[in-house]
Amino acid sequence: MIENHPILFCAVLAIIENFAIESMSRRSVLKCLKYIAKSPHVFIYNALIILLTLSICLLFRRRVFGIVLLSAPWLICGLINNVVLSYRVTPLGAIDFQIVKMSLILVYLTKTQRILLYCSVGLLAVAIVVLWIVGPKISGKLSYGKNVASIAGLVICVLIATNLGLNFKALSSDFGNIVGAYNDYGFVYCFSSSVIDTGIDKPSGYSGTTVSEELDRLPAEKDASALLKPDIILIQLESFIDPKTIKGLNFSDDPAPVHTYLRENFTTGKLDVPSFGGGTANTEFEVLTGISLDYFGAGEYPYKTVMLEQTAESIPFNLKKLGYSAHAIHDHTGNFYDRDKVYPHLGFDTFQSKEYMYGYDTTPYGWCKDKALTGEIMTALTYQDKEKGITADTPRFVWTVSVQGHGSYPTEPIAGTDNVIKVTSDKFTSSEVYALQYYTNQVWEMDMFLGSLISAVENRGKPTLIIAYGDHLPAIGIDGDDLVNGDAYATEYVTWNNFGLEKRENKELYSYQLSSQILDSLGFNMGNLTRLHQMKIADNNSISDEQYQNDIQLFAYDMLYGDNFQFGGQKPYVPSATKMGTVPVKIETVKSMGTSVYVQGTGFTDKSKIFINGVQCKNTVLLSQYSLMASDTEVNDGDEITVGQASSKREVLGYSESVIYDSSQHYIEETTE
Repeated sequence: MIENHPILFCAVLAIIENFAIESMSRRSVLKCLKYIAKSPHVFIYNALIILLTLSICLLFRRRVFGIVLLSAPWLICGLINNVVLSYRVTPLGAIDFQIVKMSLILVYLTKTQRILLYCSVGLLAVAIVVLWIVGPKISGKLSYGKNVASIAGLVICVLIATNLGLNFKALSSDFGNIVGAYNDYGFVYCFSSSVIDTGIDKPSGYSGTTVSEELDRLPAEKDASALLKPDIILIQLESFIDPKTIKGLNFSDDPAPVHTYLRENFTTGKLDVPSFGGGTANTEFEVLTGISLDYFGAGEYPYKTVMLEQTAESIPFNLKKLGYSAHAIHDHTGNFYDRDKVYPHLGFDTFQSKEYMYGYDTTPYGWCKDKALTGEIMTALTYQDKEKGITADTPRFVWTVSVQGHGSYPTEPIAGTDNVIKVTSDKFTSSEVYALQYYTNQVWEMDMFLGSLISAVENRGKPTLIIAYGDHLPAIGIDGDDLVNGDAYATEYVTWNNFGLEKRENKELYSYQLSSQILDSLGFNMGNLTRLHQMKIADNNSISDEQYQNDIQLFAYDMLYGDNFQFGGQKPYVPSATKMGTVPVKIETVKSMGTSVYVQGTGFTDKSKIFINGVQCKNTVLLSQYSLMASDTEVNDGDEITVGQASSKREVLGYSESVIYDSSQHYIEETTE
């Protein structure tokens, strides 16, 4: 059949593969069958896409080899998606392979699962090689013209089917709810869209005149020179919601008492976020820039695309116009989501990642506990840099991204775990209750971190505004139906201040409006997107929803992809020289004792590595935050010594100043640049 009727064979195989992929994606054969019964045309359309890729085998003499080679990527992606959905709600997109590069398997798989995957990939590679060598081979002359015409015909069929599907609403190019899109339109179509659909589409009628007309709608920028400029601390809490908002749970005590207090005494409200169960960086992007993710491609992470190359209006850049310094803190690896490369494009002066943190505790799953952030934030509030003009009197913007609430969530008790909050339920199964109890206690600790931060800031005595919010719901098996508010794409923001800021009426915001609301509460309105959002969220707003959304797209496109008409054709935001670490990593002395080298200084952590003449020592050991040792290492007079902060991906985020070793003096001289 494969030789005499190759297209028919590939069609049957495409249907089988699509069934397997959808069963894995939905984690159930029964759910797959229900999906087919509900949307048979969508199922066939997805199979048609697979058929198009399999049809390339018509150009192979070794067609069995070609089919295996062309089928493998689809089936592997389906399998990876199945694994990913075990740990988060958001399905696999093309961008995931960029986010974690070759470490995708390290993020989501256990050691046993990794070994099995390695073996499976190895066996697949062997099978492909064997098929190439001994697999059947079509004899005689191939009709390349006929085969190319067949492939071209399938391309036309896919294009026509896509156009019809979009016109008749059987498909959609707008994945506002990416989870729902994968369920409605199929894995193959949605994943394929994530490969080819990126960036913001050029707005209709885009021109300098159009941009100028819309700018004229905005209120004038206020003179804020005489206004109070408090320190601002903006905190994104990983997977945080108040567990009390989950239906059917009973608690031994309030699992989020600090949030309860803030909700009663300070401005708070519902926050509509772009992600569900994952996608931390996209909520972060919206909050920092004021740009909606709705205008980007399906499943796109701007941190992995345009923000690696472009600057954008952001709350750090806006506040720096008023003399603020901007500091970022994250208790996870600095290069995850490429934050170390993106944060300079958002205007941050410093970035304190986990690699620069000393003495933090971790959860049973290895995530850094957020209580470490209190000290890190307080350090950022006192950070000084003469070269950048950051003094004790400089107002601070401190951006903090937490990680403690991250999954996985255990479905059985963990030995040695102290559950301060006990959870019971008549609605959820025992395994679900274990997961929810674990999550609840992580939330309680995150809430305690917020309380300790408020106490520390209060004791400091300087005017300060704190805003905290959850980036998305936890990937714990709950959805909108399980929540009091019925919305799976909503969290909450809470605020605190010590300078008498008026408590505003609870206002529902989109995450891309939050920063504008913060600035508005202080009387600031710097930035075009800021003023646009403030117009919309004002009680007496005079801009229609359609015009508002059109302007967001227009300004964002113009800034990131267009001609910068709104800035006179110039790029107004220059990347910052972001310094990694708020405590300097500095070498003071180097000693050689036998085959070991000892480096003493400041700012050392468990990620500190000794480098000799640019080569990393294999066995660097952290003795204390002031001392490192490298065994089985020799150092000679004139050698250049540095200390680098290495990420978990073996990338070095930054280095100390280098020094030259001098054994006769048993001290070192700093190198001159």
